[in-house]
Amino acid sequence: MKCPNCKKEMIVVERSEVELDYCMFCEGFWFDWGEWNILCKKLISQNFLDEPSDLYNIPPTVSGEKPRRCPVCGKKMEKFTLFDILLDRCPNKCGVWFDKNEFSACVNAMNTSAKEKNEEINFLGEVFSR
Repeated sequence: MKCPNCKKEMIVVERSEVELDYCMFCEGFWFDWGEWNILCKKLISQNFLDEPSDLYNIPPTVSGEKPRRCPVCGKKMEKFTLFDILLDRCPNKCGVWFDKNEFSACVNAMNTSAKEKNEEINFLGEVFSR
């Protein structure tokens, strides 16, 4: 799969059912919609979230940034804000794109003590907050 940011080929990183496409060049990564839902369930089970997080219930955010194309379907992605962080999502629900450090910023916005209990979150934080 090609990176929606720099157009380089991404690699697959997997841990505990969560599979991400990671760009070694710009250090961004892609959550397919299924992986995002798996992560949300894990976040709920570890008390990070109170309810399932449907990113499509969050209204789009107007931004001056040029829209990126979804690496799955090619459609222009829309911007939305999660934890005061501007992210990209596919309007066809293919997935969510995180630029370098955006996911770790989302994790840091969550409860730190709960984060320490969750192996998947710690792994993602270690990999993507370099």
